[in-house]
Amino acid sequence: MKIKVVQYMWGEENHSYILDRIINEAYSRRHGYEYVNKSFPPVKNRSCHWEKIPALRQELNDCDYLLYLDADAFFYSHELTLEEELLPCLEYKEILVAADLASEHLRNHPDLPNTGAILFKNSKNVAEILRLWDEASERPELEKYRFELFHEQEALWRTIWVEFRDSFKLLRDYYLMNGYYGIFIRHLMAMSDKERISILQKFISEKNIRV
Repeated sequence: MKIKVVQYMWGEENHSYILDRIINEAYSRRHGYEYVNKSFPPVKNRSCHWEKIPALRQELNDCDYLLYLDADAFFYSHELTLEEELLPCLEYKEILVAADLASEHLRNHPDLPNTGAILFKNSKNVAEILRLWDEASERPELEKYRFELFHEQEALWRTIWVEFRDSFKLLRDYYLMNGYYGIFIRHLMAMSDKERISILQKFISEKNIRV
């Protein structure tokens, strides 16, 4: 079984991304996963946040499972594995997402997915879902999400989350793969780069991760 961990990173002003990459590469090496960092420049007719989807479409074809992480997400518990923690959560579904929770004081959408950490099973159905999500920015009713928050996530909520709901498994009851206090994956969303750097440097030092 081949598992990929994929991140799309763009923007030299976000120096914390380098630290996320170091942490996630170390985790992937430890467990035998292929780590892929995508950094192609975004197109001009939509926000760079959308470019995660072409990155996913490029990398899905030669693996059994693909875990996508936003550039501000990292593996917090390096002892845990995807096979033991996340794959069983899929059950008979093909896409695993966590509820859009960050912390008790920021963003609380327990019935809607956050797109910062997503596990995909490789299938024709998932490939079609990614194609439609990629094309959602061209839908007339979604034009404002080409550049406005929350970009591709809001478009997902209004399109494939509704149209392919049976393909998704939503984790809504605890922080396993999302949020500031995720026990496996942490997602430092809506935070300054300076704050992220401080958190990540401390984590790297405490865990003795090779830089």
